[in-house]
Amino acid sequence: MSKTVDLSGKFSTEKPAIVIDGKRYIVNNGIREVTAFQAAGQAGPSGMLEGLETVLGKEAYEELGVGNFSLDNIQVLTTGVMAAVLGVSYDEALARFQRAIKQSGDVV
Repeated sequence: MSKTVDLSGKFSTEKPAIVIDGKRYIVNNGIREVTAFQAAGQAGPSGMLEGLETVLGKEAYEELGVGNFSLDNIQVLTTGVMAAVLGVSYDEALARFQRAIKQSGDVV
């Protein structure tokens, strides 16, 4: 007879968030959204914008005016979103991002 493993109560229902100017924005951390976000980031700047809209939601994306952000601010926002999704500090996410860039030899 096979063993039954009870997963009741093991799943998290908490949603990560970022805070900008005192306002809290929920980050959609479902596997589909995060996978789409990561894939979109590989498609260049327009992909980054699409990915951010996916994880932030259209309302937050438009309220923040993400489409008008500078590239530097897009990188800050992207790093913050990844920090929230991964459950690490902004500084840790930034360090991971910089290590990945260094290893790949890409210039951002």
